[in-house]
Amino acid sequence: MGPRLASFSELWLFKAAATGEMHIHLADICSKYGGSNSAGLVRVGPNELISSDPDVGRHMSATKVKRRKGQWYASMKVDPYVDNIFSQLDPVKHDKLRACMSQAFLMKENPHLSLKIDGSIASFVNLIQRKYLSTSENARPIDLGLVSQYFSLDVITAIAFGAPLGYLDNDQDLFGYVKTTDAILPFVTLCSSSPSLGWFMSQAWVTNLVGPSPQDKTGQGVLMALAQKYVGERYGSDSDDKQDMVSLFLRNGMSRRQVESEILAQMSSMFCTSFAGSDTTSTAVRSIFLFIISNPRVYALLQAEIDDRIRNKRISSPITDDEARDMPYLQACIQEGLRIWPPFTGMMFKQVNPGGEVIKGTFVPGGTAVDANFEYKGHCGWGMQRGPEFGNDVEVFRPERWIEANQDQRKIMDRTVDIVFGSGRWACLGKAIVRAELNKVFVELLRRFDMSVVDPSKPWDSKNYTVFVQNKMWVRITERKSFG
Repeated sequence: MGPRLASFSELWLFKAAATGEMHIHLADICSKYGGSNSAGLVRVGPNELISSDPDVGRHMSATKVKRRKGQWYASMKVDPYVDNIFSQLDPVKHDKLRACMSQAFLMKENPHLSLKIDGSIASFVNLIQRKYLSTSENARPIDLGLVSQYFSLDVITAIAFGAPLGYLDNDQDLFGYVKTTDAILPFVTLCSSSPSLGWFMSQAWVTNLVGPSPQDKTGQGVLMALAQKYVGERYGSDSDDKQDMVSLFLRNGMSRRQVESEILAQMSSMFCTSFAGSDTTSTAVRSIFLFIISNPRVYALLQAEIDDRIRNKRISSPITDDEARDMPYLQACIQEGLRIWPPFTGMMFKQVNPGGEVIKGTFVPGGTAVDANFEYKGHCGWGMQRGPEFGNDVEVFRPERWIEANQDQRKIMDRTVDIVFGSGRWACLGKAIVRAELNKVFVELLRRFDMSVVDPSKPWDSKNYTVFVQNKMWVRITERKSFG
């Protein structure tokens, strides 16, 4: 049940990761071999199984069963010397960290979060008006892929530090963040996809020998120094009453070093399933924009819904989260965008319990408590979003499927798309923040501007390394005359 090479070697998974199209390879083998058992399990390594069945994904992340994370997660340290909530393998330590961090992500208890999103969207609009409005006489294309990254970074740093770092205001890759993360992502993905390599690179002596340092002038060490600077300014202050993440984390008893690790992970986040990561959120913004503006029928219907809400004074300026949730076609576009291009495609292996367990009618061996050769069960996020619950046209971007579905079918589809944000005890802490960003940004830009892809034959450069590295998404933007 899987490629023959994968039954005895890590090489198949390593080679798939190196292509930059790992999500496609995983979905293909799930489609080819997944029918051999009731759980759709496919072998991708000697001790590694994946499935594109959403029920199996939820089963492995169930809150009641305290499974351990697999070695895959250990490769996901952004600060290689300290675990973050995503890379922490110990269930008890993970749950303690989650409890300390969760308050910072609650939209209802932190109304300032919505204001910070609004502020970053205003900066997004301002940047377009300052530099990127095209006319018939003057073409000023924008790399919407890169600027979407700037937007997500400004949102997360505003929430983390109290004010955005100013990526949009400067229209610049501050601190070399984008360059650094784009450079390290392929290697991180290779390490996570090769348990032996990942284990070797996670050894303390290797990290101490070749790992980054805050004294470095380039690369990951620069980001570590940035996190240390911002956290250090707050640590030990009796007068710090801000409601940003740094202050809330410190007040909830997290150590200075742990807060530095978590804040760095926020900025460099490859981890949509733990919090509102900038890389995953920017991918959602880019991909949904691309699918909307490259589909004339969808584009026209969405702008018509926006215009109707403006005309009937049913949305504010800026739009509120509640108002956006009441726009059925907007919500259908967002759900369909997350489905057809899930922004996070990591396998997220969990250990099968010692002695083995039955997963949807299929017995999976789990070794013994002292046996290192557990079976590791992960999921194929790309394949999950192309299941039969979405119909026979799963490769088509068609928001109407969400409106046509009856209540029961819609509930099934919503639950599957929700796996984009993780599930159970590993569910995304920042889901509400990400949803609010998506609910607002499309309305605020499309009510003001018309957009078109400059080169439909090559709309962007896109590679997949657990998250997507996407740029050169050149878009022509003009001002809407009917904006109200």
